[in-house]
Formats: sequence, structure tokens, C-alpha cells
Amino acid sequence: MLDWKEAFAWNRHADLGNILRYEANGSWIEQHFIKAYEVEGMVLEKKWRLLSHLEDLVALCDKLSHSTAETPNRVQDLRRLIAGTVWGGGSAELI
Repeated sequence: MLDWKEAFAWNRHADLGNILRYEANGSWIEQHFIKAYEVEGMVLEKKWRLLSHLEDLVALCDKLSHSTAETPNRVQDLRRLIAGTVWGGGSAELI
């Protein structure tokens, strides 16, 4: 079940990045989610994954900027996600 309460009405790439944030590229969940997304009539650009990761990177940086020393687990998780987006995480596949 997906809870769309955090979904934006203006940018699907931000939503895709948010929903797939913890999924590896090509994971079972990503494959089935994207298939269902397309079955519902949505058309994804060739570089949808890159656009989604970039949109999510902005969101992750914003979350990190609003984190504090009182939330060390959140800070650690956000730093890991940001580093994975920038330095790894299959970036060659993204481009």
C-alpha cells in the first residue's frame, strides 16, 4: 500500500525519487512500481531515473539542513543516501 499524502502535484520525478529512495536501481520493487505506473498511462522519459535521483537529492539535502545533533540516526541515513546518489549507487546507469 502506498500513502500518497506526501506526493507533490507538480513534479512526478520528485515523487518517484521519494518513493524509490531506498530501492536499488532495477530492484524488484522498482520494476513492479514502474510497470504499474506505466500501466496507468504514465509515460516516463528515457532519463526518468536520473531526473528522479536529482530531484530526490534536493529533498535529501533539505532534510539534512533541517536535521540536528539530536537526530544522529537521521543525519547518518541522510548522509549515506546523499553520498550514494553523488558518488555511487549505479550513477553510470543514471547517465
